[in-house]
Amino acid sequence: MNLIIDTDVALGVVHEDRPRDIDDAFAIIEAINDDALNLLGVTTVYGNAPLDLVNRAAQELLTVKDVSIPIVSGAVSATRSGSNDAVEFMAEQLGRQRLHIAAIGPLTNVGLLVKRYPERVANIESVVIVAGRSQGRSFFIGDQGPVNDFNFENDAMAARALLESGVCAVLAGFELTSQVTVTARDLYPLTQQGGVGLHCYQRCQDWINFWLERFPEDKGIHPWDSAAIAWLSHPEWFIAEQRGWRLRQEGEVPQLETDPHFDGKQVTFLTGFAGSGATDFVQNIVSNIR
Repeated sequence: MNLIIDTDVALGVVHEDRPRDIDDAFAIIEAINDDALNLLGVTTVYGNAPLDLVNRAAQELLTVKDVSIPIVSGAVSATRSGSNDAVEFMAEQLGRQRLHIAAIGPLTNVGLLVKRYPERVANIESVVIVAGRSQGRSFFIGDQGPVNDFNFENDAMAARALLESGVCAVLAGFELTSQVTVTARDLYPLTQQGGVGLHCYQRCQDWINFWLERFPEDKGIHPWDSAAIAWLSHPEWFIAEQRGWRLRQEGEVPQLETDPHFDGKQVTFLTGFAGSGATDFVQNIVSNIR
């Protein structure tokens, strides 16, 4: 299964005086170690950190992993038109073969891709995005919130362009991965899983501490981006529903809402985990960070 990961990976990055999310890095390593996936490249986008810091984190991660996978720099901010190296790389790969895209950062690169190369959309088997919500749903962690739909809100118009293109879209957002946590204790086995495991473990501690200080009622961190990778290899772990979508303006902040009764193009919305799926999902993360 051919795959490109479009990411704002920021493992080990401190930006605006706080550590940044670690789950993009987990998703990249999981994809590399998954025999069902053929990772063709990592494209980068602003989001968790400025693009130069994202590129640095991506390069550091793949250097520790000791793999030769292209890292291609993309958008530095939300933009409605034009192109960049990441867009051109994705278009080139789509000209050769069908592939999946795990879009686990703001959607600027993929939005530009479908607008600039609409003829290549047919070769996109799916785009899995970490965004979206049920109609009327607000996001809370314990009693704190509402928290934002970060990837979507960074470039709502790119999300619109992507979904309007008719591409097969899968939404694995807050409602799914807020149901599971990964604790520091869960991650301790990483210290025994070689250089990559130790690298990730050491660089995730500041993020875990930051998260638990901010949300003390939470039991651990949420592996948002890992779900995009797990869906491709293990769809049986998830409960999926076909829904329509719409962009609703809520004050200054738009929201990407889904509902089975909305008209128009459909998306696959992941609502939860089936059977032992949640446990299998967490165990898969820990065992594959090596």
